[in-house]
Amino acid sequence: MSKEADRQAVSDFGKHGGLLIDEMTIQDDLVISKSGDVWNLVGMVEMGETNDNIDIICNGKRRVQLATHALQFVFHGLTGFRWPVVYYGSNTATAHQLYNCFWKCVDVLDENGFTVDYVMTDGASTNRSFVNMLFPKSHSRRDDSFIFPDVFYREHKICAIQDIMHVLKKIRNNIESSTNENSSKSGRYLVLENEKIVWDHWKECLQFNFQNGFAIHPKLTEEHINLTPASKMRNQLAIDVLNKNMLYLMKSYQATLDNPNRLSSSIKILEHTSTLADIFNDHNRPIATLNDARLKDLEKTVEFFNVWEGNVNKSVTHVAKKKLITWETRDDINSSVTGFLSLCKLMLGKGNTINPGYLNSDLVENLFGQQRGLRNGLNTNPTLKQYGPSNTAIILGQCSVSNKSNSGTTASFFSSTTPCPLNPGRNKAALEKRRSIRI
Repeated sequence: MSKEADRQAVSDFGKHGGLLIDEMTIQDDLVISKSGDVWNLVGMVEMGETNDNIDIICNGKRRVQLATHALQFVFHGLTGFRWPVVYYGSNTATAHQLYNCFWKCVDVLDENGFTVDYVMTDGASTNRSFVNMLFPKSHSRRDDSFIFPDVFYREHKICAIQDIMHVLKKIRNNIESSTNENSSKSGRYLVLENEKIVWDHWKECLQFNFQNGFAIHPKLTEEHINLTPASKMRNQLAIDVLNKNMLYLMKSYQATLDNPNRLSSSIKILEHTSTLADIFNDHNRPIATLNDARLKDLEKTVEFFNVWEGNVNKSVTHVAKKKLITWETRDDINSSVTGFLSLCKLMLGKGNTINPGYLNSDLVENLFGQQRGLRNGLNTNPTLKQYGPSNTAIILGQCSVSNKSNSGTTASFFSSTTPCPLNPGRNKAALEKRRSIRI
């Protein structure tokens, strides 16, 4: 990784970046593997020496478990340099396992010249517990602007940022589960300034969108409104019902109603979700200064959700659990937006830029897609033995410096520059010494 960064002339600023953390389901299988003269058993849970010792202390004995997940750490530099740093065989990693693996990864990267300035996860409960462990117990994460100190160098600060795409899906799912009071469902509905925010408003807009033959929101379809468990996982469907096109459509529909006020709260939340969707999907305009108007818009969005939360919590007529989006979603909104603002304050200056359109978990998700689709014969869930060599092939086959970056440099494929054979023992003159190797 270090040699490739030097070969690509990655700048010092480009060696600053974040760690993207995610898990992928694999097949539990135990395989005997030979590397040189060493035989290994591959397929067991191995989370590092510290976590293994903690497991022995907790259970009173050494346990052998088959790995059901691959825990992947990917480094994403601020100028596009990317590298899958390490993977662990896990069995749904716990918060303390993530904590120990994260700091081990930060330490090794620092030894090789790379600096971790942010950590990004999705909104799973385990990941949320892991992030809580990074902050002192005496302070809340919101008070600290989602910044925590590096345990190896206290002057260095790291930001905790939730993946904004997962946050937008959560907001959409909260609205989708919000129904009218007289509905046959649970009757849970969101309330903002005494007006309801219910999914029926989006259904009405879908019918209005096509009634004149000319669509105001050209991408809106039945698939966006009538969600299934599979479609709920698609980022683009959530973005399409929360962006500016949806805002314009609902305002157009509001103008035709006899009682336009009933859509006022839905429009207000769309005004702020459209800000998030547009800023974090804009790949062409990096942020170069703290005076950028988009940062002010993000601050207003965070303030909107926090004021909404405060008003409902103070209300004697509304129960926060029934009339607000879930506390996990509120916490993730603050983490994703405030964490990004904190990263900008720490890193901008001296001509550096940060592109919000590429600050997400797409890299690790794409790596999992390559694992499933490009390797192992379209195997949905490879074994841990297959996962490792596939990772090596992905590294050799992809661009190590993404063209989706802030630097604007052209991406180039990894190529071998070694002037001699990688393993002279594999040439025709030494067939009897041939052995399996891993590059």
